[in-house]
Formats: sequence, C-alpha cells, structure tokens
Amino acid sequence: MSHVVYDSGALIAAAKNDRQFLRRHKALTLRGNIPIVPAGVLAQCWDSRASAAILHWMLSGCRVVPLTKSGAKAAAVLCRENKTADVIDASVVLASIAYDEAPILTDDLGDIRALADCAGRTRIPVERP
Repeated sequence: MSHVVYDSGALIAAAKNDRQFLRRHKALTLRGNIPIVPAGVLAQCWDSRASAAILHWMLSGCRVVPLTKSGAKAAAVLCRENKTADVIDASVVLASIAYDEAPILTDDLGDIRALADCAGRTRIPVERP
C-alpha cells in the first residue's frame, strides 16, 4: 500500500476547488494511494461551512493522523535541530517518514525540504499539490 502526505497547500487547493489538484487526488486514490493528513494540517485548514464541501469530500478519502505526545516531542526536536519553529511542517515530514518516506504535496517546498534534509531523509519527494 502506498501513501502520500498532504500539507496545507493540498487542502487549500481542495478548498479552492482546484481542478488540477482534485484530478491528481482522484488519480492517486484510484491507484491505491492513501493520502495522509497530519492533524495539525487539518486544524490549519478546516472550514466547516457548506461552501467547503469539496474539502470535506476530499478529506473523506484521507487518513488523518493524530499529533501524539511523542510525535509533538519529535516535531519540536526536529524544529530545534533545523533552527525553525513550525512544528506543523515538522509533523508533515515525520508523517512522511512514518509512512516509508511517502511523497509530500506542499506549497512550502523550501521549508519542508530543509526539514526532511535535517532529518536525514534527502530522498523524500517534495512536490507542489
């Protein structure tokens, strides 16, 4: 089973009804990929309004992974080592690592790549949604 990790850029693309991203999401899921959404990313992007129905639909096919106590500590350590403060970005990289270095779809290419490199995972694919 393959996975892909969605950062906030992917969820924002869904909320904006970005047809290119939605086609990519559908193609990924049809090929058996399971999109992973770290809980912090969901918290950043959640919109409960009916106008966000596409986001709600897209999320129904995703696995939301919690930010546990140990995960929060690991994200803090990674941020400290990378001299940054965005624990949500760190949790995205850690989710990728937990799922066999799954590709990450993000608009924050530089920060995510730097965190992955700092974690010693230079082979994680980091792409735009």
